Amino acid sequence: MLVHGSVVSRKMWLPQLRSLSDVHRVIAPDLPGHGDLATTPWSFDAAVDVVDRTIESETRGRALVVGLSLGGYVAMELAHHHPGAIAGLVLVGSSRNMNGALGVYLKAVAGLMRRGWLRQTPERTEERTRRIFPPRLADVAEEQLRAGVHAEPLADAFSAMAERDWCALVAQIRAPILIVNGERDSMARRGEKDFLAAAPAAQVATLAGAGHACNLDQPEAFDRVVRDFARSVWPSSP
Repeated sequence: MLVHGSVVSRKMWLPQLRSLSDVHRVIAPDLPGHGDLATTPWSFDAAVDVVDRTIESETRGRALVVGLSLGGYVAMELAHHHPGAIAGLVLVGSSRNMNGALGVYLKAVAGLMRRGWLRQTPERTEERTRRIFPPRLADVAEEQLRAGVHAEPLADAFSAMAERDWCALVAQIRAPILIVNGERDSMARRGEKDFLAAAPAAQVATLAGAGHACNLDQPEAFDRVVRDFARSVWPSSP
């Protein structure tokens, strides 16, 4: 189960939907406020419900859940509220607790967004989204832009992320955890030690030359670490 990040949609997972499906059943839903669910109001509860219902309807009730950025935090919430649905958890670019100065900053940004003092025009949002796709994935970028980009849920997402103690939540998760970060994703990597202190059994993989969206920057390396982790979760898998 692949859970996308903010602004984009399930289309960001097209490289993995194409490659990992040779062996695995791979599913990528849209979260509320994004893609096909753009008109559905965003909240963490609504996002968890979408992913949980998708696992229930499309699998045998359990899945290896891979979440990138905002999707990683949704995956943590899912594991907390529905532990039976999680066979394993891959947290991609989401190993940072949003407390202290960062939490204050996110709440301030969220407030400015709600008042309309800080906003992303559709053109600017599309331009920034296009930049996360390397040239060789130009076709994936076009698919994503056709599906739409949505910055509207960011204010509520930022506020909710700043109010939670993610390390305390991770400490309660009993499913196997893999933390994946791009080498150039300094923000997520700075939080790795805190996450490992909370979940000492978690594994860590750093993808050389990759940034925040490491599934796009280094898709082959990303697929490899996910496949290896899947084998450790399901040793009898092909």
